[in-house]
Amino acid sequence: MTRFVTRVDVITMIIQSCILVVVIAKTIKLAVSTKKSIFPFFFALAISSYLLSNFYWIAFECLKPETRIPMACNEISECAMILLLCAGLESILKDKSIIAKEIAFAVFYIGANIALWIAWSGEWFQDILFGIPYVYFLWLLIRGLKSRGSMSRKELWLATTASIIIFAMQIPQFFAKGNVFDLIEGWNFVMMFALTTWLGIISFRRKDFFLASTFFFWTELFMFLSGVPYYYMAFFTNTAALLIMYSLVKKEVAAYG
Repeated sequence: MTRFVTRVDVITMIIQSCILVVVIAKTIKLAVSTKKSIFPFFFALAISSYLLSNFYWIAFECLKPETRIPMACNEISECAMILLLCAGLESILKDKSIIAKEIAFAVFYIGANIALWIAWSGEWFQDILFGIPYVYFLWLLIRGLKSRGSMSRKELWLATTASIIIFAMQIPQFFAKGNVFDLIEGWNFVMMFALTTWLGIISFRRKDFFLASTFFFWTELFMFLSGVPYYYMAFFTNTAALLIMYSLVKKEVAAYG
């Protein structure tokens, strides 16, 4: 079973990596052809960092299968991806108002997730260091969604409440065993997938980069909070989020560059 999972991991990573190569090439072409904004350069570099992380995962799974991956360049690449996405979002964010409750929520929510990651892995330094950029990422998303009206107040409250409930349900799952664990994990997956599907649909329909980035952010958490086989569904939605983000780069350059 473990070898099968490893093979599936490698195959899915290779498929996503091929998609990322195409996205990078097309985004670089757009960046070179326009002088209106540095935004597409940031996006291309962010996706390139994600691709490097995939390359490391593929190499590690092939060379040392069934071995826990240590803190290494994949975390550095993923951290770089988040920071470069943040730089891109900041370059198109017009309203950078500092609102205490937005910052407080970003710190609280990501901090709570970091605590959960530490409880799972026991890796304090790694989880704290590479979790911190997500605080900035989440704050930018909140500021962008609110300032651009990408989501209504009711929708923001719905997304916030659902994400908090989903996180809260991870705590009993951490302590549960056997059939109780399977039941809680299944229920958590249903809730996470429902929120993911909703964010994906409205991202595709409204064609707003901040909304699509929020969809991507949630799929990242979805993967972090999921075990096999649920992880593969989260991985699929993560790839879909990247494609939606790419489809909106040109629009953002034209409208906000």
